[in-house]
Amino acid sequence: MVDDLDGAQGADLGLSFGGESAGEQETDSASPFFVSKKAAAVLKHEILRQYVVPFVSKVGSTSPDARVVYLDGYAGPGTYADGTHASPSLVLESAATVSQFRKLECVFVERSRKDFERLGTVVKAAQARGINAEARYGRVQNHLDYVLERARGVPLLAFLDPFGLGIPFDDLVGKIFGPDRPQNSQGWIATEVLLNFSANAVRRIGGLLTTTKPVANRDATLNALDLACGGTWWRQEFVASSDNAEAVQRISFGFARRVCAATNARAWVVAVRNRSHHQPVYHLVFFTRHSDGIWLFGEANSLAQEKWRAFCAPPPPPKDENALFDIPDTFEAEEAARKRRWIDEIKGNILNLLATRGAFVIKDHHTAVLGSAIDGARKTHIKSAVKELYSERKTGCNGVGDVETLRITPPS
Repeated sequence: MVDDLDGAQGADLGLSFGGESAGEQETDSASPFFVSKKAAAVLKHEILRQYVVPFVSKVGSTSPDARVVYLDGYAGPGTYADGTHASPSLVLESAATVSQFRKLECVFVERSRKDFERLGTVVKAAQARGINAEARYGRVQNHLDYVLERARGVPLLAFLDPFGLGIPFDDLVGKIFGPDRPQNSQGWIATEVLLNFSANAVRRIGGLLTTTKPVANRDATLNALDLACGGTWWRQEFVASSDNAEAVQRISFGFARRVCAATNARAWVVAVRNRSHHQPVYHLVFFTRHSDGIWLFGEANSLAQEKWRAFCAPPPPPKDENALFDIPDTFEAEEAARKRRWIDEIKGNILNLLATRGAFVIKDHHTAVLGSAIDGARKTHIKSAVKELYSERKTGCNGVGDVETLRITPPS
């Protein structure tokens, strides 16, 4: 979470901030998207890879029969044409990883017939390995009741990654987070959603509000974004913005806020780019009702960001046998400098909390501890910061133990 919405990263409600068409267009495996993985997909898939196993391990420990249901509402063909993992095959590997102690039941929905046929092959191979998985054809909205019935009384993780606009706002808040996901004796039944909120769709559809040219199906296209956002409020945000970048940020944050307010959830918003200097392709928005979800997602996001930076980094220069000196690969040095900045930021935030609040437990101040490092740093950097402060005699906490439960005290 981040306490200041006007700051660099986002806000607390709790909000943490770290395809291109609406309506009827289908994308299938003939699309260049499925030829090979792009940088934006590296970040998205690494978040899934890092998050699913810890989530299932944790919430499945108290679930009936250790069951957890996973929904991928826009599954695609399951793998890329070059053989690398797409989201379904990644999650099926996670299901295999936890199969000895948890039951992850995977439901994959795909509306493109061609992609559905390829997806079916991936799912059948997983079934042959004993993984509980199924592929369903059509729109995810038409399968929500079935999935929610399967997940009645057990944890649910939904991954909603459309090429354009996703499910209607009312289905998200009224069904996935709705009355079929009530509180049980231990609190809310774990329900978490990771969705793609398309920046490209916002830019393209929002442009219809200001263009003077006649556009076919203009009203229907605008209405499609109304449906996804839960009203027309986004139109005012777009028109009031100074440029597309501001409009995308205001509307993405506004969407997350409205979902949180309607569902008693917290959110973390991650801007996903193909390169650091590019505009976001989309925002990944993570919703959870539990503080543990924020911590788990923060760890997954930090590790995924590291993987993404490595993917985007230029290859190391080739060795030149005739050169007097080798040209150094700067990536590792840049990473080290980045982590040093995070640790220094966290140290300053901890000292500020000690000065203003007195002794505190790290878990209770996730956002304030991480500050501007929230989209990159994780527990290992917090632990390093605490240990350095202890060695500098600025806290009585030695940094030993689980980071979340560390109690930060003044020096003794």
